[in-house]
Amino acid sequence: MSAYIIRRIGLVCVVLFGVLTIVFFLQRLSGDPTDLLLPVDASEEIRQEMRHGLGLDEPLPFQYLRFIGNALQGDLGESYKFKQPALSLVVERLPSTVLLAASALVLSLLLAIPLGIIAAVYRNSWVDTIATGVSLVGQAIPVYWLGLLLILLFSVGLRWFPSMGGGSLKALVLPAVTLAVYSMARIARLTRSAVLDVLNQEYVTVARSKGLAERVVLFKHVLRNAAIPIATMVGLQFGGLLGGAVLTEMVFSWPGIGRLAVQAVYGRDFPVVQAVTLVVAALFSGINLLVDVLYAVLNPQIRLE
Repeated sequence: MSAYIIRRIGLVCVVLFGVLTIVFFLQRLSGDPTDLLLPVDASEEIRQEMRHGLGLDEPLPFQYLRFIGNALQGDLGESYKFKQPALSLVVERLPSTVLLAASALVLSLLLAIPLGIIAAVYRNSWVDTIATGVSLVGQAIPVYWLGLLLILLFSVGLRWFPSMGGGSLKALVLPAVTLAVYSMARIARLTRSAVLDVLNQEYVTVARSKGLAERVVLFKHVLRNAAIPIATMVGLQFGGLLGGAVLTEMVFSWPGIGRLAVQAVYGRDFPVVQAVTLVVAALFSGINLLVDVLYAVLNPQIRLE
């Protein structure tokens, strides 16, 4: 078990190193940040002075080595726009994104898992048809369009919730619902498939033949064995929610790292983009690591391997 976890941690370190390398070189291909940081009529002398101050006049290999060395010490540079350490700036915005993603995930789980179980138990019934239809619609609706519809209905029309900003429970409701719909649809469909697959197994038939109540069969035998693919999807969805909340945060002006990343990309604020990418990659890799450990807990074969 410990060797299994150590191997996974090693893979996480390799992934983070690769992410840092790719982001560094892609950003250098996006253009010169001094074009956005200085006035249009700024002289070439002033531009060269700023490039020197930012370390952008050095050869690219030296910039890369300095960047990796600083990154290993937790220093990803200073934001060109905000004039403060990029990593601390991202860490300040991170709780808002985690709150939004966690709220959306909890909401989607509360709806998706019961919906998927009911659809599987009552397969090919009208309940299954409605549940499948809801899941398909949830996956088909674009996030930004759903967010705008919710703003028009509940903010502009009914005035129940604020349309933008953070800092309160009411402000969290609309973006959390918007972000939860897509995850709910995917988890519900996977739950239905996983439960259906287990329901057709012989040991479920044997459990029923022993006279066990359907509730006991469902919760003790079916859900436990269907938990592995569901746990995988939940882990991936949470990581996706952390990194993919950009559109939702932009629509609702939510003060998270997704909105910060968009602003940094438009402003070619290299240190902030690097810090956001590293933090999101670390979170996503950490969540995948937890899912791998959960695999080992749920599946004894993995522990033995």
